Amino acid sequence: MDTLSSFIAGRPSTGRTSLPAEATTAEWMEQLRRTRWEIEKREQDPELVARARYAFYADPQTLRRRHADSPGLHQLLEIVESRGPAVDVVLSQPLGAR
Repeated sequence: MDTLSSFIAGRPSTGRTSLPAEATTAEWMEQLRRTRWEIEKREQDPELVARARYAFYADPQTLRRRHADSPGLHQLLEIVESRGPAVDVVLSQPLGAR
């Protein structure tokens, strides 16, 4: 895998970046739904796994803390964390995060 694809969020062709810290629960849930969809597609088509890593830039602990009243968001995070690594879909710290 080339260096560029390991730094891009989302499909390498889209170059998605992480959401801003003030993003709403609905915005985060939409991103997590897209990531869950990516996991499902990769589970069905192993060729997608070989193409490039899919990185979802977010700090799961921060998301859980900021959106504590959203069981749906917590459920989507759990799906991404548990099923994603098997198909090279990873949660990664946002660029510039410390």
